[in-house]
Order: sequence, then C-alpha cells, then structure tokens
Amino acid sequence: MHMIFMVGTAGSGKSSLTATFTRFLEMQREDVMAINLDPGAPSLPYSANVDIRDYIKVEDIMEEYGLGPNGGLVAATDAIKDVVDQVSQDIEDFTPDICIVDTPGQMELFAFRNIGAEVAEKLTDADKGLVYLFDAGFCRDPLNYVMNMFLASAINVRFQLPQFQVFSKVDLLKANELEGMMSWADDSEVLREAVDAKLSGMNREMSEDMLEIIERMGVEFSPIAVSSKTQDGFQVLYSELQRVFTGGEKFTP
Repeated sequence: MHMIFMVGTAGSGKSSLTATFTRFLEMQREDVMAINLDPGAPSLPYSANVDIRDYIKVEDIMEEYGLGPNGGLVAATDAIKDVVDQVSQDIEDFTPDICIVDTPGQMELFAFRNIGAEVAEKLTDADKGLVYLFDAGFCRDPLNYVMNMFLASAINVRFQLPQFQVFSKVDLLKANELEGMMSWADDSEVLREAVDAKLSGMNREMSEDMLEIIERMGVEFSPIAVSSKTQDGFQVLYSELQRVFTGGEKFTP
C-alpha cells in the first residue's frame, strides 16, 4: 500500500486536488481510495472511503468541552491519535494500492504539531509520501513563494517523507505569470533577482534570510504545475509518484 498526504496552507486546494486526482487515478485503473483526516470539514468535494468525521467531529468536541471554533479544531485534531488504530483498520479493510489523504484545512494543526507526524507514522504500515501545495495565485508574490518554500522545508524536516511540490490552481494564472514562477523554481539566482527587484526593506531582508536557511536545509524544489479544474500536470505528478514509489510501474499490477 502507498499513502500520499495532501498538505498546504488553508485554501490551497487540498480537498479539490484529492477529489480530482483520485478520479484521475481511477481512470488509470489504479486501485485508489480517498481518505479525509479533517474533522472540521463542513463538506467534501469527494466521497471519502474513510472519513475521520465518523469518529471525531469539531462540533461535538466544542459542545462537550465548551470550546470555541479554534479550540475545537485543535482538540479535534489532537484527538485523531486516539482513533488512529481504528482508522488504520478501516483503510486496510479496503486493501487499496494507493490512498490519497486529505489533511486538515488549517495546515499548522496537522503539520506543525506533534500529532501530524505521529499520525502519519502510525496510519497503517504503507509506504508514505507528501504532496505540498503552493497556492499559485498566492505565490505570484516572491515573498509568499519564499515563505511557502520555508514551510515546505520545515514540513520535510518534521515528517521525513518523500515530498512532491505542486503549484495548485495554475488555471488562474496568466501564461507569463506561471512561466515566471517556474523560472524561480528552476534557478535560485532568478528567484533572488525577483526578490531584489520586487521587494524592499524588511520583506527583502526576511526573504533573503529564509532563502539562506532553505539552502542549508537542502530541500530540492521542482514544483509541478497542476490544475484540479483542467487536470493539467496530473500525468506529470502521477509519473513522479510512480518513479519514487514503484520504479515507474503502476501502483496496481
């Protein structure tokens, strides 16, 4: 079994990509299933084969402990560890070859608390990887792009899993905007030039400091441009997942 976690900032398109990429994999005749790990999701654009909300709901946690929305989200996310064995069994009952896992909308609740790495480790004994979503519209600004590189690097250190980066929602970009962002990914000097040209003062200084830290962390960045609306980039992402996990073969023999 292989398990791919979708991780990214709020609004980056994790649930949409989970929905459309799962359908894409089904069309490739892969034995795939979608898993929801967001206990606060009001609705989903896909039918989750396994849904954490069957065990934990934010509304129930808020009512039981007298918490507000933010406290309820934190408590509900932390409670996932208490049911990880049951969720693992639910997944294994389906015996899928690949699982696409939608993580909580507020990334920091899953990625930067101990619960995230703990759940990722204990959720079955599948081979695991992580797709980090760069919100393409948000990352047109070089400061936002560098900040996402920093977040992706930090997540890489915390989870210690193969990481694949994608520019999500690229259908919202103009061709020259996407070309510029791809050039930042291809050549760090081009990114530094964009930082120098478009930023000033504290923003420029902060971006340059983050770039130095990112380089020391040694995370490689080769984002794949994808669109859940048009399915652009899906074949490239699929091929990269195959290359890393199956040596280029299908997940389902």
